[in-house]
Amino acid sequence: MLRAFLGVTFLYAGVQKLLDPNFLHRGSPDFIGSQLQAFSQGSPIGWLLHALVPFAVVVGVGIAITEIAIGLGTLVGIAPVLFALCGFLVNLTLTLSATWHVHPYFLGSDSIYAVAWLTYGISVLETRRRVQSARGRKAVAKAGPAHTSGGLSRREFVRGAALAGATLATAAVAVALEGDHTIGKAFAAGRQLGTTTAPTGSAGGSASVPVGPVAGSAASAQGTPIAALSSIPVGGAIPFEAPGIGAAALVRIGRDQVVAYSRTCTHAGCEVGYDRSAELLVCPCHGAEFDPTDGARPVAGPAPTALRKVNVEIDQATGQVVLLS
Repeated sequence: MLRAFLGVTFLYAGVQKLLDPNFLHRGSPDFIGSQLQAFSQGSPIGWLLHALVPFAVVVGVGIAITEIAIGLGTLVGIAPVLFALCGFLVNLTLTLSATWHVHPYFLGSDSIYAVAWLTYGISVLETRRRVQSARGRKAVAKAGPAHTSGGLSRREFVRGAALAGATLATAAVAVALEGDHTIGKAFAAGRQLGTTTAPTGSAGGSASVPVGPVAGSAASAQGTPIAALSSIPVGGAIPFEAPGIGAAALVRIGRDQVVAYSRTCTHAGCEVGYDRSAELLVCPCHGAEFDPTDGARPVAGPAPTALRKVNVEIDQATGQVVLLS
């Protein structure tokens, strides 16, 4: 049962990463590079995570394929001790990074997964010991030593090759189902983002909206234009950059009411997105949720404080939402 659970979980985790169009998409809150950067803050292996940020896309693809291989290998019983060790190391790394800041510690799932992999690996070794012990006793009873052969057998080689092929095939299917050719685009030289897309769950899905100063318009006396109020539906949100703060989200909470907050989660520094159905700002890393209608105070998850407020208001003369200096 434990073997099946761990195998399915890792297989799903790897496939889900390749199915997520934002995981390898630079500029999105779910981008692996953003996650590495956020996890590095205060982590005991922060130096390693920070060093991997420039190679984020390669790291992301490698993580996904590794998880698929561990999941498939565990499910079919190939090299169980090796894959148990790999699974343990993956979850140990996540414990020291992704869930290092989760308090109390038992709310973080990676530590228990690491223990589960150790338990599985030890149980495999103990089962092997008992089987070998039983075979040894039988060999002694027959007055002949048990024959053992070293090296990699043909059967083991074929199984390993089949696992590698199944891993790559599963990854290819996941990329094809994602349908946006994310990996190809991510590896393309000189990739640039032409527009800023709305956070997850905002109105219009992936439709882009103007952010920053609007072309052809001068800054008003009240501040710098961010977007036309009419471009944001009630209950919707758009991203923008706030000087001195960085990534921020502008949320229209009423017909003539807008609020804006930093998108930096107060828990571990990940960039939050906007869930239109729940009308909440949500952190993709550890599930913190913030209510924009109540000062962006945390309503769920491990975040200790509210998101930082950004001062904005509606310019009645132009219909623009402006960023106040």
